[in-house]
Amino acid sequence: MNRPLERPLEAVAEVPAWADRNREVLRLGLAWLRVLIGDHLANRERGGPLAPSGPTQAARQAYDAAREAMVEAMEPARIDRLSSTFQLAPCDEDVLLLAFAQYFDASFAAALDPHPHVVTLQLALALFAPDGLEAASLAHARLAPGEPLRRFALVCSSDASFSALAHLVIEERVGRYLLGEAHLDQAARPFLMQRRTGACPERCGALLAPLAQAVREGSRPAALLIGPKRSGRRAMARALADGFGLGLPELKARLLPQDVEARHAILPVLAREAALGGFALLVDLDQAAREGGGDIQRVVEDLVEMLDTFVIAIAEQPPEAPAGIPQVRLPALGALDREALWRQALGPDAEVDQAELEAACEHFHLGPDEIEDIAETVRRQHGRGLWRACRETASRGLDALADRIEPRFDWDDIVLPTAVVHDLHAIADQVRHRSAVYERGGFGRKLARGRGVTALFAGPSGVGKTMAAEVIARDLDLDLYRVDLSSVISKYIGETEQNLKRVFDAAEASGALLFFDEADALFGKRSEVKDSHDRYANIEVSYLLQRMESYSGLAILATNLKGHLDAAFLRRLRFVIDIPFPDASQRRAIWAAAFPPETATEGLDYDALGRLEIAGGNIVVIAVNAAFLAASGGGPVTMTHIARAARAELRKLDKEFRPSWPVPEVVSR
Repeated sequence: MNRPLERPLEAVAEVPAWADRNREVLRLGLAWLRVLIGDHLANRERGGPLAPSGPTQAARQAYDAAREAMVEAMEPARIDRLSSTFQLAPCDEDVLLLAFAQYFDASFAAALDPHPHVVTLQLALALFAPDGLEAASLAHARLAPGEPLRRFALVCSSDASFSALAHLVIEERVGRYLLGEAHLDQAARPFLMQRRTGACPERCGALLAPLAQAVREGSRPAALLIGPKRSGRRAMARALADGFGLGLPELKARLLPQDVEARHAILPVLAREAALGGFALLVDLDQAAREGGGDIQRVVEDLVEMLDTFVIAIAEQPPEAPAGIPQVRLPALGALDREALWRQALGPDAEVDQAELEAACEHFHLGPDEIEDIAETVRRQHGRGLWRACRETASRGLDALADRIEPRFDWDDIVLPTAVVHDLHAIADQVRHRSAVYERGGFGRKLARGRGVTALFAGPSGVGKTMAAEVIARDLDLDLYRVDLSSVISKYIGETEQNLKRVFDAAEASGALLFFDEADALFGKRSEVKDSHDRYANIEVSYLLQRMESYSGLAILATNLKGHLDAAFLRRLRFVIDIPFPDASQRRAIWAAAFPPETATEGLDYDALGRLEIAGGNIVVIAVNAAFLAASGGGPVTMTHIARAARAELRKLDKEFRPSWPVPEVVSR
């Protein structure tokens, strides 16, 4: 058959004049069949061979002439387009027309009297291979499973083996196609979906011409695009298909039957629709495997080898693909690649803040499809809301894997030593100015890896590690997600890495601040490797640090036990910040900010409260509990209320309450 890379004869504008001529061709073909069947029945009664009469030959000549006239007018009839698309032999065309006759014209069955009112393979052989056994065998071979009529489900049979007495039936899709109608077969519709794709990145476009040439010269009509998510694989696949004049719906491979026989029943329908509709098939191998698609590689082999359908497969890692399939590797997109895509998607007249665009290009690792969708929203808003739209799109999928924290605090709210605050500002500045340093400053060429911003916050419980992460997230206008490492760690070997991979993969495009709480649950002094569990524990730690370094956003670890961390691990972190227990002056400032202006207070001695040795997190808890005590009494918050709340909080911490201000005896006990 024709290479499926070559589109069938181009569809013409099917104006009424063309439709009338196409139907006239079909009318003449059916008229010829009626006369031919009459000759056949008459000859059977005489017991002689079939000898087409003069009227039969004249009817055939009229049918052929009408078809030829449409071809010469560059407006071929549908029977000729179908023949060209699937490389049908003249015998195939006649069998198809015979099956169509019964589908289209109910009165046609009367021509078969006194025989059963059905078209059988035996009748087709008698009509179109009348010259003996050799010709009949040849005609019968045209209905073998590998030949076009069955390979592309153009006709079907009441008998799966296509025996001589089997009823030949044309598929409705094919019958309507011959009539000039065009619609996707209902059987194929559930397996195909259209996805909007963005522009092909320039660096991917440079690979298109050699890939297309390799596909043309290759033995298989297929291509494999390998690269990380959001590297432009789909956009390049679309551009490759466009170069061949083909559409590119995506195959929902997970829906294909796992039973081989059932799968081989639907694949010919998909191949036929691809040929009639002029499209290739896109298969996402990774997505299909994640969604339980079974042996997806076998499905691809079926599509490529059995059906000659042009398949473009995408994957993150090279699969075991059939030999001879051209493939290319796509690198991850850089900030400059994304900026070019943004400018193309927004258009030359878009009013967008240049600094905001550059920051978004650096921070949000979005692919061409996502950029195209967001750009449409930004255009409607006259260039406003680009950063916010990127955040909303990029964070999808992460909520199921981590806890979203809405940042409530800014720099004025956090009470820490000046040096620590400077270090926190330095973290924010490295995230904010990465584009200036790595892209425009050229450091990206020197630091291809390890460009992620990683930090460790160490300190006792309640000193403000989470609060510091919130301050940075709010300052950078980023989503903040807290990952509880104790829930990620699994006792099963390799599962911890899989859990971490899911988190980082989901967060990669978002640039969200990932806050790993309770890091000491995973980190520890590297023990001597005595068994496989010791070895894999070290692998888990190394994997986490590796993903943190390669993560495009900001990743922060928090621990109460810095002394338990191995020094070799600490060296791989860009920032290690000790957040100390607050001194008296810092505690006083925390107390002063603990009560909102709306809360009524009376006689609070902040100097005395500052002398109470307790962390900031506990101070907030005491303030809230004291406010509830005051509310129950219908008055303002006083030192007595605070004393009662402080005693309960310290008892929870197994500490003795020793207030530095006078309190009622019943409270101090």
